[in-house]
Amino acid sequence: MKDKQQKNRLKFLPVFNKLVLFVVGFGALLWFLIRVIPKPSRAAYPCQRAAFPLASAFVMWLMAVFASWFGIKHLGKIFSEHRWIVVSSSVLAIVVLSFWVTIIPSGIYESAAAKPDTTYIPSDTHFSHNWVPGASNTPVGEAKGIFPGRVVMTRNPEATKWAGNWNVDEDQWWLDKNTDVEKVGEMLSVTVQKITGTKNDKSAWNKIFEYHNKNSRGLKKQGYKPGEKIAIKINLNNSPKGLKTNNMTDASPQMILATIRQLVNEAGVREKDILVYDARRQIYAYMISSVWKEFPDVHFVQVANPEKTQPLNPKYGDYTGLDSVLWVQGVSYSKDDIKECRFIPEQVVNATYLINMAILKLHSYPYNYMEVGLDGQTALTMSSKNHFGSIKQPWEIHKYLNTHELATPNSYSPFVDIEASPNLGAKTILYLLDGLYCGRRWECYPLHFPNPPFNNKVDPYENPEWPACLLGSFDPVAIQSVGLDIMYAQSKNNFEASYHNVPRIAVRENADDFLVEMATPENPPSGTKYMLNGKPIKSLGVFEHWDDDATMQYSRNIDPKNGKGIEFLYFQLGSQTN
Repeated sequence: MKDKQQKNRLKFLPVFNKLVLFVVGFGALLWFLIRVIPKPSRAAYPCQRAAFPLASAFVMWLMAVFASWFGIKHLGKIFSEHRWIVVSSSVLAIVVLSFWVTIIPSGIYESAAAKPDTTYIPSDTHFSHNWVPGASNTPVGEAKGIFPGRVVMTRNPEATKWAGNWNVDEDQWWLDKNTDVEKVGEMLSVTVQKITGTKNDKSAWNKIFEYHNKNSRGLKKQGYKPGEKIAIKINLNNSPKGLKTNNMTDASPQMILATIRQLVNEAGVREKDILVYDARRQIYAYMISSVWKEFPDVHFVQVANPEKTQPLNPKYGDYTGLDSVLWVQGVSYSKDDIKECRFIPEQVVNATYLINMAILKLHSYPYNYMEVGLDGQTALTMSSKNHFGSIKQPWEIHKYLNTHELATPNSYSPFVDIEASPNLGAKTILYLLDGLYCGRRWECYPLHFPNPPFNNKVDPYENPEWPACLLGSFDPVAIQSVGLDIMYAQSKNNFEASYHNVPRIAVRENADDFLVEMATPENPPSGTKYMLNGKPIKSLGVFEHWDDDATMQYSRNIDPKNGKGIEFLYFQLGSQTN
């Protein structure tokens, strides 16, 4: 009986194997066509590179089966009567098959590797990497800050030592051996002192709190008080499930730790009053461990409950201090169709102060090398868009940022409402742009900056020269204006010759429109009626482009007495001059 069953199984096995091969081959072909036909650049994705050989083998097998059946049944008669047609058809079939196997994939891969991805862009628009800033030194809006419109940039090339091994997961830029937290702390110290005009960190933080409490809360001569919560918004676009192993740009643990050291040791803030968060992502393990090693009572808030990949709190032996977000309504918009984006973390609503720690980087980049070229929605991922990590469903307002949709020139910007919100922008005491390792898009590897004042070497990529900078300001419009000018300056004469001479950095169209809207919300170019609690929103800061990439002068630099725009101060630290 057993022998008979064994024979039946052996008899069925070839049929089963053929069925499996047919299903796998057909599935691979269907998957490849569904994904690649709407967007050919997807052929460069690893999953499509894996599917293509299976799909090709299935096509060739199918053609062989059909040809065999057709030949046995009809070929003899047809060949004797129409031999020239048969020969021509055979040649054509060989050409089509060769085209499928070789030309199509190589053409798609070449396109995906070197050319703009315009497969889903409407014919009346395009990704413009030839964006040019408007007139220089023509400020609009009302400058903010102890010294109005002041933006400070500090730089220390000694802080960043990563060798640039971007595809080596054992040598990440964010490890302490590659990024010097002490040097980063010195940069932050100089930054807070220079934006406040003080000579030590304690005085600087006292000025920061007093300025905010007077101008935003109507409280004179009041600094931080124990029990007042301080939320630090960080950017973690590339931290999957809390287990970060890649070299994509994210908030740097060294910058977070340096900030917490300043708050606790210089400003006198209690550990348990500090909250670090990104409500749309998991906090990666190395960052949590770096902070908890010194400050175990600091809290983290993330999109979901703790993962097993995340560390236990060394003080408590569990996940105390690592919480999932609690959503409550906290933002209103000047457009009635925005609903879900009104929800933000309850933990942030309950905070008294906020530090907006964004990254110096762009949002969109259309070319496929190193990273997959995705168009993205907008030009910048800096201070304002950093709050998409404070919102429950930010994709609801992506349409207002995407130039393929509603983000036409001089259109409504939700950033005005976000920065005016009492629970987000209006409680912000300090804006920081982490420029240690900058990026050209939301999901990218760090960039070298070849032009002054950075003068990084760009070839080969594997070298230790990086932007290594930090920007700070009280003015959300001014700091992003300077950030945009820096990114545009670094896009010049910066081409990747190995990939058809494409630019390493591309600034998308309408890049500064939202900054003008934020600077002039009472009379914006879009004509939008920006309202908050029934009242018009007033200027959120000052917008301006600098005079020249070499001098980097704004109107208050050129005319300190009468200038009405930005004042940009640059400080080089360390012994290196690159």
